[in-house]
Amino acid sequence: MKNLRKRMVAEVSLLALLATVATAGAAPSEDKLLRELESGDSKKVVAAFLALEKNYPMSVNVVPYIRKMVSDSREPVKRKAAREAGIFHVDLSPTELNQVCELLTASDPKAVIDGLKALRDIKRPEAIPNIMPCLKSSNKFILRDSCRTLAVLGNKDLIPSIEPLLKDPDPGVQKDAQDAITKLSAKT
Repeated sequence: MKNLRKRMVAEVSLLALLATVATAGAAPSEDKLLRELESGDSKKVVAAFLALEKNYPMSVNVVPYIRKMVSDSREPVKRKAAREAGIFHVDLSPTELNQVCELLTASDPKAVIDGLKALRDIKRPEAIPNIMPCLKSSNKFILRDSCRTLAVLGNKDLIPSIEPLLKDPDPGVQKDAQDAITKLSAKT
């Protein structure tokens, strides 16, 4: 009897532990994550966006937050909102699109790259004039993402602007420039 009781206690303990482990890995609810987007803490907002992207990739409830936050005064929030606009395929207004394009003039290369990636995913060719100055950057990563973004958004008319990058000292820049030219050449 004593052994049976010990075994039952052990089994109940094991079941409780398994239940704890199972729920610990469960995604937070969409409502909870949306509430976290309203936090004053930039890190919480960015983490909530990441969790929404991972766990609720078809969410339409996140769209109003993205629209609002592409103009947020907190750079990490604005950058993440711009990326989320592309990931969630948000059809931004011209004003919202301009907010994303503002990232291209940031002093932080990571912000510029986030802007380029966002524009690539948003697929709005009217942003091309904002991207063109990035082809003159001294940062090889900005050059590479500029080529990639222009390859998605542009047409054959952009090839002469990209061709000088075929002579860039960085092989990665040369490759991305050539890839962009190849993609743009194939467009009608």
